[in-house]
Amino acid sequence: MNSKPKVLVAQLGARKHYQEPLLFHQWGILNTLYTDFYSGHNVLTNLLRHPHLYNRLPNFLKKGLERHEPNLKGAKIIHFPIFGYSYVKALNKASPQKASEIFIEGGREFCQRIIKHGLGEIDTIYGFNSACLELFEYAKSYGIRCILDQTLADYSLVHELLLEEEERWQGWSLTPFTVSDADLELMQREHQEQDLANRIICGSNFVKDSLIARGVDSHKISVVPLGRLKNEKSIRHQPLTQTPREQGDELKILFVGSVGLRKGIPYLLEALRQMKGNIPFTCKIVGSLEIKPERIAEYSDVCEFLGRIPRSQVKDLYTWADVFVLPSICEGSAMVTYEALSSGVPIITTYNSGSIIRDEIDGFIIPIRNIEAIVDNLIKIYVKGNYFQNIANNQEYLKGILQESENHFQEVMMSQ
Repeated sequence: MNSKPKVLVAQLGARKHYQEPLLFHQWGILNTLYTDFYSGHNVLTNLLRHPHLYNRLPNFLKKGLERHEPNLKGAKIIHFPIFGYSYVKALNKASPQKASEIFIEGGREFCQRIIKHGLGEIDTIYGFNSACLELFEYAKSYGIRCILDQTLADYSLVHELLLEEEERWQGWSLTPFTVSDADLELMQREHQEQDLANRIICGSNFVKDSLIARGVDSHKISVVPLGRLKNEKSIRHQPLTQTPREQGDELKILFVGSVGLRKGIPYLLEALRQMKGNIPFTCKIVGSLEIKPERIAEYSDVCEFLGRIPRSQVKDLYTWADVFVLPSICEGSAMVTYEALSSGVPIITTYNSGSIIRDEIDGFIIPIRNIEAIVDNLIKIYVKGNYFQNIANNQEYLKGILQESENHFQEVMMSQ
């Protein structure tokens, strides 16, 4: 019988809120978690997390304190806080055109710091796209297994889709997307990581399809939709006994995500424009604004742009909504669809969102760029209400699919 693997996780940032290292810790295979900044568990940080103090802190301190996972207590965690501070500061200051340069430089320095510190007695490295190339190159020379977590579709497809969107919606983006030399270098960096990896983990078939189209061997790709919600307390969405039309009420529509072309926001806004005067509705759009103010003003008669709001308020909006819409053009596996599914609210989304929802069971999966499909399904929910499975079934399905994913993930990690 093979012994358990000894895994080093290289995680730049708090991706998916430490889901993978937490599972490895629970399975007894986490040797070390390397990251840029981790606030940890000590008297000072625990004191600052007390609600009376936490609520008075500036946002940058709150974000720092969120860089921890209580259930990782006791795990070996090594971080580089000065590097982490410089990396986040550079990203926050960088224009979208410069972000790829920061990702490349930050990923390279992160890997070099880990190598310098030492890998220890490990036989597996688990790294994330764009931030593990040098580590994989070093590890392969020692026969160490390399597993890549690919969190987004392959950049060749991302670039293609975003350029098409900029052509379709000229004059929308605050900073129009273009493919720079740094973007191409970052894509090449990720391709090298994919080629070096013994196994690749991705969150959806959409991501897997993009990797296969790029030329990656399908046999080394595993689809593992890990969507553990940070707050495991269920959001309660009351089932409707009457449809919005029967109640004489407006259809309440919710969008959560960055308000830009990648998330498909123009298609939702155009759908709302087409519905105006046909059915009564109200729409709330939550997330950082990446489109020009004049576009926001142009559609302010059909929706309310709330900008970024605290997570507690977002949870309340899931309960408020009759339907959640995410017409995304390109994702890995959008966490907001897991949150909406957990709340029991019907979802209208695309295959490209990487969602785990079931078409006409939990909502509707529609083609990208299809305004008519958004309109048709919004009207259908207004007329028929939430005729999908009730919240208990939604949450049972979510619990089951996540457990199945964890089991599959464990099989992949334990195989040598």
